Amino acid sequence: MSATTPLPTACTQYHQQIEALKQSTQWTEKGVIAMLRQRDRIQQLINDLAQQPHPPVVHPQVWLDLSQADAQLGQWSDKLLATSSLNKWRKTLNPPPHHWWWHIEEPEPQKESKPFLDWLWSGLTLAAIPIILALAKDISTRFLTDAPGFWSSIGLVLPAALGLFAAGGALTKVGNQIIESVLSAKIASKRFFPLVKFGLAAMLLLSLLAFHIWGLPWAANRYYNLGNQQYFDEEQLTKAQSSSQQALKLQPDHPAAQHLLALTYENLRDFDQAKAEYAKAVSAGYVKSFNNLARLYLFVDDDPETAAVLLLRALEDENRDRTDKDLDYTIRKNLGWAYLKQRRYLEAQSFLNQAIALEGELERTWPDAHCLLAQTLEAQNQEGQAERELCRRYIELPEDDIWAKYLNQVPEEDTADDTEPP
Repeated sequence: MSATTPLPTACTQYHQQIEALKQSTQWTEKGVIAMLRQRDRIQQLINDLAQQPHPPVVHPQVWLDLSQADAQLGQWSDKLLATSSLNKWRKTLNPPPHHWWWHIEEPEPQKESKPFLDWLWSGLTLAAIPIILALAKDISTRFLTDAPGFWSSIGLVLPAALGLFAAGGALTKVGNQIIESVLSAKIASKRFFPLVKFGLAAMLLLSLLAFHIWGLPWAANRYYNLGNQQYFDEEQLTKAQSSSQQALKLQPDHPAAQHLLALTYENLRDFDQAKAEYAKAVSAGYVKSFNNLARLYLFVDDDPETAAVLLLRALEDENRDRTDKDLDYTIRKNLGWAYLKQRRYLEAQSFLNQAIALEGELERTWPDAHCLLAQTLEAQNQEGQAERELCRRYIELPEDDIWAKYLNQVPEEDTADDTEPP
């Protein structure tokens, strides 16, 4: 009769203990040490078998089950190390070194892969920072005003804060650590941190660039429209002047705002500054400013030659809105006035008649062209009484009274043309 060994039974118990721990959501110290001591007993039985001259045959399935249970135990290194009494048990039992289940070592940390093209992304990020700072500074300074409101304050503070955040995150150790701590919570591998940082810098750069290209003109138009309302509807010249100046800070190439600013100066009787602002709008091709600047040359400087040059340029401008009959009327009337002051009566008469021909398309009939035509006819010793009567008939508004005292002479001045710019 062949000898038997308790090894299969011990392995079965060990396998059951492993399965119990596998199913348990929370390990107990009693269950852990019982499993470890069971593994000690199995090892002792294996050693005893090795010492026997004729050891009994152990079924291969026993060895397979033992190997499977050991493999499962080997995967629990983190849980075993988390068992607070493990070191105390080691000191008490002093297991030999080859009892590996007692001497579980902490797994070596996985080596982090080399950053993906770190040199490229870091270089591009550093190159983007000066551009971000320049854009942020430019945008913020454009919103700087003596009387900041809510949106101007946002425009002043937000770009500056974003620029400082980008610079601090890329150029300072503390900022870099803060960004990496945030990224660590979202991205498992640090290998792609340089790429992500560049992506964030690129997004910020593109956002500031887009606001510079589209946002500033949008904000400038908002201030320009506000200035229009303050000038034409509310008659608040100082506020309209401030709004148009802010629009020009946001978008210097805004001829309509330049024209509005010139109107405020003109109505505040600062003619030199008005002429300077009209001239800027003229250089940008803004047709209404041609007319208003010419009127100042007639009214303030008594320079009909320069006025005529400006008015002819306005009349011949291909970009002039041909549907704006009020502007068309005013240009032709002022051109007739300029020629009248030069004593070029035939040309004056021609343009004044052209202006009068447009009266049917205007919201109201103005006395200006009739008064000037009366003087032009009389200067040529022709009958002008009919035009005098029309001039008197169309004097309706207080600003029209100026023509009453000029019915018998060449006028020295004209009323301001406050035609609302588009």
